[in-house]
Amino acid sequence: MAIKWIRIDDRLIHGQVATSWLRHVNAEQVICVNDAAAQNPVQAQVLKMAAPDLLVHVFGVQQFVNIYKKNPIKRSTFLILGSTSDALALKQGGVPIDYINYGGMRSRQDRHSYAHDLSFSPEEEQALEELIKMGVQVEYQIAAFDEPVSLESVLKKAKEQK
Repeated sequence: MAIKWIRIDDRLIHGQVATSWLRHVNAEQVICVNDAAAQNPVQAQVLKMAAPDLLVHVFGVQQFVNIYKKNPIKRSTFLILGSTSDALALKQGGVPIDYINYGGMRSRQDRHSYAHDLSFSPEEEQALEELIKMGVQVEYQIAAFDEPVSLESVLKKAKEQK
C-alpha cells in the first residue's frame, strides 16, 4: 500500500503539517480528502500552496473512494482528512486503513473536549468507536516529536470519569 501515513486534523494542511509532519513522513504526495475543501476552489488552491514542494490533490470523500477503487495509489502518500466521519467512510468504502494519527480537533459548540485540541462531536465519537471496533489503531499526537497517545485509552478514561 502506498498510503504511508493517515492523519486527521480539522485544519487539514497548515503550518505544523507542512513544516513538520510532511518532512517526518517523507511522502511524495499529499492527498487531502474533505468534501468542503474539494468544493471550494480557493481552499483547494490554498491547500496546494501550503505544501509547494509536493504534489497535492484535494478530493471529496466519495470521489476519493471511487478513484481509489479504479486507480490504487502508487506514490508514497500522506493522506490527510478533516474528520473521523470521513475516515470511517473511506474505510467502509474499501480504502485500507489500519492506523490513524490524530492531530488537532479543535473545540466547537457541538464537540466535547477530551484533551488539548482533541474534541469530538457525538457523530465523530461514534465514527471513532466504529473504527476502533474495525481494528483500526488510533493515536493522538499534535507534533511529530510528541509521544503518541492511544486514543482508545483517552476515550476509555473519559467514560470512566463520567
